Amino acid sequence: MVRRMTQTHYDFCVAAGQPSGRDATGGGQQWAASALYTCRLVADGSAIDIVSSTELPSTPPGYMTLARTRSGEQMLYVTSGKEVRWFSIDNQNELTPLGSVPTGTESASHLCTDPDGRLLFTANYGSGSVSLIPIAEDGTLGEAKVYSHGPGAHAGAEGTWGDGPQFRQESAHPHGVVVCGEQLYVADLGTNQVVCWTIDLDNNALEAASAITVHDLAGPRHIQFTSDGELGFVLNELDNTVCVLRRDATKGGELSLVQTLSSLPEGWAEAHTDPATFPNEVYSKPSHASELLLSPDDRFVYASNRGHDSVAVFALDPSTQKLTPVQFEPTRGRIPWVFCLSADGRFLVVQNNHTRASEAGPDSVVVFQRDESTGLLSLAEARLEFPTVSSVWALPVKASHG
Repeated sequence: MVRRMTQTHYDFCVAAGQPSGRDATGGGQQWAASALYTCRLVADGSAIDIVSSTELPSTPPGYMTLARTRSGEQMLYVTSGKEVRWFSIDNQNELTPLGSVPTGTESASHLCTDPDGRLLFTANYGSGSVSLIPIAEDGTLGEAKVYSHGPGAHAGAEGTWGDGPQFRQESAHPHGVVVCGEQLYVADLGTNQVVCWTIDLDNNALEAASAITVHDLAGPRHIQFTSDGELGFVLNELDNTVCVLRRDATKGGELSLVQTLSSLPEGWAEAHTDPATFPNEVYSKPSHASELLLSPDDRFVYASNRGHDSVAVFALDPSTQKLTPVQFEPTRGRIPWVFCLSADGRFLVVQNNHTRASEAGPDSVVVFQRDESTGLLSLAEARLEFPTVSSVWALPVKASHG
């Protein structure tokens, strides 16, 4: 008799904290406590519950990524201030902290690993740099090498928070990193570019290769590629747009523009110009884009809009290599910051940051079911609330025999 694997649940890691107010200047958030929570979603999407937690130093982790070590173990790597932390994952998806290393510079905004689990990279927004950190066979992280993106100021950029998008383009601000083929691609919000570095695995080093500049005041935030590496998708934070880029592996991974389109419904931004309706005093527009992911089959692209408070769904036409918007699904909360997909693509889980909208919490984690044939999202019943949520990511699938 053949025993079939049955998916009974899905596990997700939620990074959450207990805020304790702003610092004396009214600037950076202070934290009383933080933790990583393993949360279990039942297979029909009807409920999600916390099954374990791992206490952490006060600052909540930021972005997370899973990687399999060369010895075959699954590791969770997370940005945490000026450090990267790593955790082992047991058979119940419980996390054990194993260590941390400095990024070699200021706080990291994003991270990724290469497919072979040899190198980890961070985008360091504040210092205008990227870090390369070697990964040992058992997943331990080594000493970081830091590579500068240079000043690279966008023309005319000046001012302070609230003065407009130009302020955030006064210098290089790498915001997202991803590996495709033999290249590392960096979405640099400050220079308005996607920068390509060649990865030298023999020497654990990066070599500057090329860059593509997107349209004026776009602010590239994140980038993802199709599994064959032919197409890239860049989410631009400052003007809520998505760029489709063609990648030429025969020319060192050079990129060329195919299409640019809005991540917002037509006419919405023009109808919401009153600053009093903007998410908070930092936002210079009614909405700023945040996260971008592809479906496992590369047929759909998903992008979150903070302000419009939605996830935009785009269908990819493989013949034209262009996107068409098919849905703008409300996230049932304010300021959707990070979202993730389950490994099989059945569920999309969104982190809403009510507290970043200058509103009283709690923040929320909201679950959507995804139609694999149409890409469309529908609200599931499962939902969790925390004082503050900083990130969410899918953990390895654990199947049972049935």
